[in-house]
Amino acid sequence: MSTEQTDETSVSFVKRQRDRATAVGRDLVDRVERRRDTSPPVDLAVKLFERDRDAFASVLGSAIALRLFLFMVPAILAVVSILNIVWGPSAIANLLDKSGVTGSVAGQIEGAVRTSQGSSWIIALAGLWLSAWAGRGLTRVLAACSAGSWRLTGTQAKMTLRMAGSVTGLVGLIFVSSAILNHFRKDAGIGVAATGLVLTAAIYGVGWFMVTWTLPRGTTDPGALLPGAALIFVSMIGLQWFLQFYLPDRISRASSVMGGMGLSVAVLGYLFFVGRVMAASLILDAVVFERFGSISEVVFALPVLRAIPRRSPRVARFFDLEGHNTAPHD
Repeated sequence: MSTEQTDETSVSFVKRQRDRATAVGRDLVDRVERRRDTSPPVDLAVKLFERDRDAFASVLGSAIALRLFLFMVPAILAVVSILNIVWGPSAIANLLDKSGVTGSVAGQIEGAVRTSQGSSWIIALAGLWLSAWAGRGLTRVLAACSAGSWRLTGTQAKMTLRMAGSVTGLVGLIFVSSAILNHFRKDAGIGVAATGLVLTAAIYGVGWFMVTWTLPRGTTDPGALLPGAALIFVSMIGLQWFLQFYLPDRISRASSVMGGMGLSVAVLGYLFFVGRVMAASLILDAVVFERFGSISEVVFALPVLRAIPRRSPRVARFFDLEGHNTAPHD
């Protein structure tokens, strides 16, 4: 067989395989579309995929991760500087030991503390200011992601001081709860650490519920925010296990082999998952509310409670029981 015949056979084989893959994909799409009419879970999954694509959630999740990283760096500087001012370098060493930070990373932090004794106040103030600036940027991204999830306009994705404060508080809560969890893990064993893991995830879920309450959305009903908070709770159990039991050792190894670049890659990888879950939770809230309604509607449809919205217009407006209000709410 000549070289030209071999090339033609190869091209024909590739074309047949491509056509076959196209036909299989088209058949799969047709089957899914037919199942959407009879299977609510399939319809919900397709709607989540479509909304995730339309809202550019993957891109916004990466933007959330970057701004979390930009917040974390000056926040750590500020905390370390304040501890150095109040308790001295010995408190820094004890904190690093309790938080599981060892190796070259701990050495770099302790060295920076020793060489900055006279400028701790300046570093602390600069770290706080940069943290507030990064928190403002993070809030803008979250507001844009929430507005896209609820299909609001760009002008409705405005940021408020209340919104920025709640987002900054949640990120600070992540640092504090992580340090506490590490402390119990090292001093009390795996049983207490596992319990702390669940409690920390519950704190994240409640904190995220409060954050999404301040973000732009298509309803005043707080019950519409429960699916996203539940997703954060479940996801953070796995992510916190990864952060507390797996990542510290990897960070120590990566920092010893690749230096600061290895540390940055490991931390950014974790923060990317956090940002992606945050974006997905906002989409979940909007799609579930549009597809099934809110749990508040189910609760106030019960025989004893159904009279409350009729007698109290204020309650009806708060839980959006008079109709789905599409205006943004802060």
